[in-house]
Amino acid sequence: MGVVDETRQIVQDFLAPELREIRGVLFSIDKRLESQDKRLDTQDKRLDTIEEANRARHESLIQRLEFIQQSFAFDKRLSTIEADKRQSA
Repeated sequence: MGVVDETRQIVQDFLAPELREIRGVLFSIDKRLESQDKRLDTQDKRLDTIEEANRARHESLIQRLEFIQQSFAFDKRLSTIEADKRQSA
């Protein structure tokens, strides 16, 4: 048996099985990563939905606060007009 044949035999006996095992482990890791990616995508969609709902609530609150602020300003103006009317009467 020559050096080339001995080297080939060593590769086939030791390296080839190790490479197959490594390939299997990498395949398993790849599947797990794909599964995690799907979970993260789902979580991203849920967070986007929650963020949109919170944004809508925030806008609604801002509008309510602005309305309340305007109402108070109207009351102040009305009070001022009534006070002026009383003084002039």
